Amino acid sequence: MSKQFTNRYLQGIFEPLDSEYNIENCIVNGQIPKELNGSLYKIGSNPQFVYSANYHLFGGDGMIHKIDFNNGVVSYANRWVRTNKFNQEKEAKKALYAGFRDEEILKQIMNGMFADTVNTNVIYHAGKLLALNESVTPYSVDLELNTLHKYNFSGKLDGSMTAHPRICPETGELVMFSYLSRDIDGKTINYYVADKNGKIIHKTEITVPYKSLMHDFAIAGDYVIFPLFPLTCSLAKLLNGEEFYTWESDLGCYFGIMPRLGNSDDCIWIHQSEAGLAMHIANAYQENNLLIIDACYADNIPKDANGFKPGSEEEFPAYLTRFIFDIVSKKLVEKIKLDTVACEFPKFDERYTGKKYNHAYVASILSDHWEGHEFNAIMHYDLSNNQKQVHDFGINAMPLEPIFVPKNSNSSEGEGFLLVFVYNKLKNRSDLVILDAQNVDKEPLATVKLPHRVPFTFHGTFVPRCG
Repeated sequence: MSKQFTNRYLQGIFEPLDSEYNIENCIVNGQIPKELNGSLYKIGSNPQFVYSANYHLFGGDGMIHKIDFNNGVVSYANRWVRTNKFNQEKEAKKALYAGFRDEEILKQIMNGMFADTVNTNVIYHAGKLLALNESVTPYSVDLELNTLHKYNFSGKLDGSMTAHPRICPETGELVMFSYLSRDIDGKTINYYVADKNGKIIHKTEITVPYKSLMHDFAIAGDYVIFPLFPLTCSLAKLLNGEEFYTWESDLGCYFGIMPRLGNSDDCIWIHQSEAGLAMHIANAYQENNLLIIDACYADNIPKDANGFKPGSEEEFPAYLTRFIFDIVSKKLVEKIKLDTVACEFPKFDERYTGKKYNHAYVASILSDHWEGHEFNAIMHYDLSNNQKQVHDFGINAMPLEPIFVPKNSNSSEGEGFLLVFVYNKLKNRSDLVILDAQNVDKEPLATVKLPHRVPFTFHGTFVPRCG
């Protein structure tokens, strides 16, 4: 249903699948590590139908890809998340919902017609697998990829939640927020903390300097950090025929720092006059009165940038960058570019979420020509000694976000495996590559061969078999 349109996001690795598969006993080259038991879940944008040539990667129906490891036996399955939008369009046998770059979306919004697509992340918390998109309510999906229902935390969630919540390894709390609340054009975000059982125990509104695309955030020790970058959003502008997202570099950046169970009055905002953008945060931690946050950060964005204009999307290289804040003096005391190789989709050993950590993994581009989402390498940073390892997949391969899986619950930080979907441009198919996370530059431990491509996926998680 997409081949009638010419669009970057409908070709190559982005071309959607039109089928759901069940593949048992996948072909494996190498040896599956005996410690690897459980399921990898990755989600991405895979439109069932395409509304127009203005289609954008952010707007497609969510499809989850599952790789299951069971004592050395590997299976694969994929399923669309059956949202209301998906079901309505399936019944109509055509696209009904305009994308955010279509003029028709204005009329649909005025008529109360909002797509409830979830395509950005899938997390596992309190025994539930949740498919997420920052603009809508999550959907609950079972471990076999059957869509269950919308999930609003027993009515305590006001609409949407971030696609990048953080799970505290000490308390099991799920920490989350929403900038796309009912107050889209106001200056507040909603903030929530759910306990280890999924019950929301803290809920508050936080006043922000301006409303922007706040895609990610972090927890650090006793604090949460809200990074505010000047890619602003406004429903009023959209209804006036302008872009929903606008780059307003003169606003500079703000970093909101607040106790985890605090409220708006407790939040301090530290301003940085330089304009920059970080879509994804690696991790953050606290050392006495200092908060350290690592992010994939772009700081060379021109004032007239427009990353969402059909046919001329602009994307700018991001680099792993460390920000150090003093919560006593309320200042940014240091900013360090940790590398000069462009990267995105940072991951780490999530047992160290919010704690001092030493190992970060990113998808990278080993050239001076930034192609946005089209990576060719995976890199491992050892932050304790400023060393890095590089696994170069070559010019005809495209790795996606690496997922770290610890060898076991008691293994040391970084001792485990990286699971990476890798697309072969020449063969139009994908592998699931397993790397030793301590020896990323070495040959893969194993490669799971799939007969088809896995279209570009955003984020995901690994659920151990013990659950």
